[in-house]
Amino acid sequence: MSITQNQFEQLTEMGISLWQSRSTDKESDAVSTQPISYLDINLTELANQQLFTDILLATGLTIGEVSHQGDHLDLGLFNWYFTTSPSADTIQWQEQQLFTPSIDNISKSPALKKQLWHLLGTQAQ
Repeated sequence: MSITQNQFEQLTEMGISLWQSRSTDKESDAVSTQPISYLDINLTELANQQLFTDILLATGLTIGEVSHQGDHLDLGLFNWYFTTSPSADTIQWQEQQLFTPSIDNISKSPALKKQLWHLLGTQAQ
């Protein structure tokens, strides 16, 4: 069953995740997946971003409680990954892990901000 982009965005905003079947490689019958690439994280630069400090404030954390762990930030309650995946225009929550585009991209998009605040309000408690 296929859905329109508008339907997908509405379901995503409501916190409903959708699964899509992936094509298989006929020679090996293996599922083809695209690797997720992660953005480099500069915690000092993030600390200067208003949206990031607002998120920390909303979660009850200070910058001192956030630790940089290679490809993600450890916020204690959850791990935050900044991705450049093909679905970089969405925010995903999976098992105490938050996957988002860069803070710059989120701050420029009202839909991404809304989605992020919704997820943080419902998941990161």
